[in-house]
Amino acid sequence: MANTLAQPVITSKAYRLIEPGVFQETELVHEIKNGEVVVKPEMASICHADLRYFSGNRRQEALEKKLPMALFHEGIGKIVYAKDPTMEGKRVAIIPNISGYAQRQQNKYNCCPPCQRGVEDNYCENAVFLGSGYDGIGQSRLVLPKENVIFIPDSISDEFAVLAELCSVSLHAVSNVSDFLHEGKAAVFGDGPVGYLTAAVLHHVYNIPKENLIVFGAVEEKLAHFDFATTKLIFDVDFKAMRNVVHVFECTGGAFSENAINQAIDLLEPRGALTLMGVTENRVPINTRDILEKGLRLYGSSRSSRKEFEQLMASFQNKAFQACLAKLLPEKPTIIETVEDLTRAMNETLEHKGWKKTLLSFQWDE
Repeated sequence: MANTLAQPVITSKAYRLIEPGVFQETELVHEIKNGEVVVKPEMASICHADLRYFSGNRRQEALEKKLPMALFHEGIGKIVYAKDPTMEGKRVAIIPNISGYAQRQQNKYNCCPPCQRGVEDNYCENAVFLGSGYDGIGQSRLVLPKENVIFIPDSISDEFAVLAELCSVSLHAVSNVSDFLHEGKAAVFGDGPVGYLTAAVLHHVYNIPKENLIVFGAVEEKLAHFDFATTKLIFDVDFKAMRNVVHVFECTGGAFSENAINQAIDLLEPRGALTLMGVTENRVPINTRDILEKGLRLYGSSRSSRKEFEQLMASFQNKAFQACLAKLLPEKPTIIETVEDLTRAMNETLEHKGWKKTLLSFQWDE
């Protein structure tokens, strides 16, 4: 789009999920307000949240409330229109959490009680989140507040940059306890991508050495990827007998949350910290007696803010970190030119839930 745009609206071709398993190509109309930029999404990564919508593995009321919508919140693109013409053509990582004050272009302290307290934007009560009840990256033109894009350095490839959102979630979780990370050992429950990236952030960003970083998992082949950490199969561990673990990050979610959380409670030293990152649709019974007796601290962590994206654009230039991230990348992205291509990619990802992420390369015809 030229910078001479006269109309305050733009049309966007979107692949919207209208019901589980069914995408429909449609046209969306977006207003362009002051302080916003137009991004052409070029690559996205499929998240478990996207798969839950696609497979219908959400509560019915959630599906009825949030569909139809374009999926995907992990992605990158190029700016095709901005009031500042020097921004056009720049590669950007997309920050999917759009605060209420950024939407309204108002002062943060006029937004909501959490914002008035200076809480991070990912806890703004008026925020929307791409691909979660709000049309996401699966469209040809995305209109965002300029605060919701961050420039990608030339030294970082698209394939690494598209992992920024997923990494930012781990970075945000770790930052909550960063002031006392080195008081003892840290442990991660979960041998999937979230557990892997959380362990990678602990090691490569916060410099936790291998001997002080423990990863618990259920699949030996997956644990083999964690060569920067001490790994243990959960079936072989007496959690109450282990000592000096003062931080645990629970990255399992789903049906495994209950076991992981209660094993973490057994494992932690008194006054230790447990950060919950795994998502589950159901309530999880936990051992509150030992939480009280040990004086444990529980942290919930969800999503991330611009601060983490900025930090990652520097951390991603670390070659050792890049080598670590490369283990999650497929040989090549999946080309998406039609609704049928996207449906096929989602079904294949559901059927073959492997270690590597599925990357989607959008080939828009405009």
